[in-house]
Amino acid sequence: MIRSLCLLLSLLALALHAGLPPEQRILFLGDSITQGGAYVEFIEAALIARHPDLDKQIIPLGLSSETVSGLSEEGHAGGKFPRPDLHERLDRALEKTRPQLVLACYGMNDGIYYPLGEERFQAFKNGMKRLHDKVVASGARIIHLTPPVFDPVPIKNRVLPAGLDKYEKPFEGYNQVLDAYSDWLLSMRLEGWEVLDIHGPFNAALAEKRRTDPQFTFSKDGVHPGPEGHLIMAGAVLKAWDLPVKPDGKPDHVNGAAILATIQKKHALLRPAWLGHVGHKRPGVAPGLPLAEAQAKADELDAEARRLAKSTEIEIPGRNGEWNGYPKHDLVIAGKPVTLVAPKQAAPGRPWVWHGEFFGHKPAPDIALLGKGFHIAYMKINDMLGCPDAVKLWNQCHAELTSRYSLNQKPALVGLSRGGLYCYNWASANPDKVSCIYGDAPVCDFKSWPGGKGKGKGDPKNWGLVMKLWGFKDEAAALAYQGNPVDSLAPLAKAGVPLLHVFGDADDVVPWEENTGLIESRYKSLGGSITLIRKPGVGHHPHGLDDSTPIVDFILKHAK
Repeated sequence: MIRSLCLLLSLLALALHAGLPPEQRILFLGDSITQGGAYVEFIEAALIARHPDLDKQIIPLGLSSETVSGLSEEGHAGGKFPRPDLHERLDRALEKTRPQLVLACYGMNDGIYYPLGEERFQAFKNGMKRLHDKVVASGARIIHLTPPVFDPVPIKNRVLPAGLDKYEKPFEGYNQVLDAYSDWLLSMRLEGWEVLDIHGPFNAALAEKRRTDPQFTFSKDGVHPGPEGHLIMAGAVLKAWDLPVKPDGKPDHVNGAAILATIQKKHALLRPAWLGHVGHKRPGVAPGLPLAEAQAKADELDAEARRLAKSTEIEIPGRNGEWNGYPKHDLVIAGKPVTLVAPKQAAPGRPWVWHGEFFGHKPAPDIALLGKGFHIAYMKINDMLGCPDAVKLWNQCHAELTSRYSLNQKPALVGLSRGGLYCYNWASANPDKVSCIYGDAPVCDFKSWPGGKGKGKGDPKNWGLVMKLWGFKDEAAALAYQGNPVDSLAPLAKAGVPLLHVFGDADDVVPWEENTGLIESRYKSLGGSITLIRKPGVGHHPHGLDDSTPIVDFILKHAK
């Protein structure tokens, strides 16, 4: 009997949810998880990427702390205000947004974080029925979404056990309440309700993650999921509407990352504007722009997203002239300026070269590689000397360039002089993301430069920067540090990253014996491949080669 009922529900769900909805004005209602809105953004970005000519309007109208049950625990928000009740604003929301389709995600707050109780459960059911009936009476269609999960694991010191009369902190088994609420919602399919299940897939995904990592969580505070959790939430709608996305939630489109980023900006304008326009009784919500002003700006972003969706080529914003005859783009990533020079036609796999420092000096190899279809990138973070914070910035830069602009996961790194610290420190932390490294008189040990603790001249100013950037308490701590490139070659050797060093054997600024020489002997002892090009009698300058063919050929051979 149970199996037959489950089969009937599944078949009914397929019949109800198959295909893209015909409605144009689509309203999302919910609590703080919907107000956060990442799952709504995933859905709209995928919708535009797949159907850029369809004029559908997504209206985000979630409100933090809200319930559909009308309940609020005693002392909510430190006694400052009770939980807002959706029904206080529902009539205004329907009147002012004029939706043709409503998607509603409630439940997380509706049991007020107590154990399952019949009165609270009935209040949830009554509130849901009122919501359903009002939307239908307005002439719109409604799709209910079951709630995500409550996870006590990340807040195990801030939950309470069963059996108490009062809960000033959440009940540790509160997800069982959400199980019951979700089961009831799903049962309402037999009454003709349209219900998409978020809760079940969320529970299953969490259980699967916990098989290998018992402490894994989608929600650091037990309630509000991060992007990975929001993607699970979006999954039911994406599947029902046949909207493909990549594993990270970006639309499956060459400009998917740019489309999603544009929609995120759009929703950041619309969420507070719509909340203010409809009105609510929750204190502490920052006011948005007047709706007309926000909508005008959102329309521009919407048009940009649709333009990107119609393009079959990856588009890079911020074009600012040319560099040696090639398009130059000025980007901002992690708050830092990034220069990206594009070839006229990208080579298969979209290979690229990433400079640690001194981009544009001795440009012949870059110009030749641009002609071969390579992109050239540089993140301007001067005076960071490849320190741990610089590595973190490079991580963000790599993620952005490879996801948003689909550059190859394994760039060729170019470390000229102090640029060697940037390249090697990042590469040793990310050996699986490097195709090869070309070092030109590269700094490979800050004790040599700027420390000047060997044969070199040293640089007191930059040595002071080392002390500050790495947080060394004194010079002895800096000298004892074992994280310089010369110390961190094992991951690169294991990953099979080939190296090329060009150096002058009379260099008294970055003495080759203390840098390239140590890299060579240690890398070979680890089984790594390194090629040296010695320039007899040459000091630290000039860099490069008169004929850059060996450099270009090395990168062409090894760039993945």
